[in-house]
Amino acid sequence: MSMPDDLIARGFLPYNAEAAELRSRYAMKPFAEKHKHFRAFFPKRPGAVLDVGAGIGVDARGFADLGHRVVAVEPADAMRAVAMEDRDHENITWIADYLPTLEKVVSLDQTFDFILLSASFMHLSPEYQQTGMTTLGRLTAPNGHVAMLLRHGPVPEGRTMYEISDETALSLGGAAGLAPVIQAHGADPRQRPGVTWSSFVF
Repeated sequence: MSMPDDLIARGFLPYNAEAAELRSRYAMKPFAEKHKHFRAFFPKRPGAVLDVGAGIGVDARGFADLGHRVVAVEPADAMRAVAMEDRDHENITWIADYLPTLEKVVSLDQTFDFILLSASFMHLSPEYQQTGMTTLGRLTAPNGHVAMLLRHGPVPEGRTMYEISDETALSLGGAAGLAPVIQAHGADPRQRPGVTWSSFVF
């Protein structure tokens, strides 16, 4: 199930407009300080990592520096251009693609030991969420993991995000054959009013 062009534009074009600002803001927290809930599930040996919604490439470069082969998916052209200029690495393949189908990634005909969705899955509207989760399940290698960070609360002006409850996320994962390993809910590190975050590893 492909997303119509208007949904693609609403979801991704704001990040093109904000790429210059986000270039510095998203780089403030280094990779070594991120994803503490997920680190125990990083591949122990050099493996295949998929970063869905790679942004300016901080995570993709972090995984590449650890020796992993990374496919970094970023649909916003300006964001991807920043990532490729600032954080390119021989272990990274940069791709313009998007959920729910990740058609270009699927065409690579490979599976991944670790899939990261850091604040990207909630851009999918409800009618595409199950297709998106099913795509992730199909791309996960045996004994691999999918790590997901979801934002809750007020949506920033100009952005398009959808509320996905913890129960809904678990249900979507279960229907895609993804069993939960970790579920956590916490406050917003930037202390924005009403904003909280959920972390999952499937």
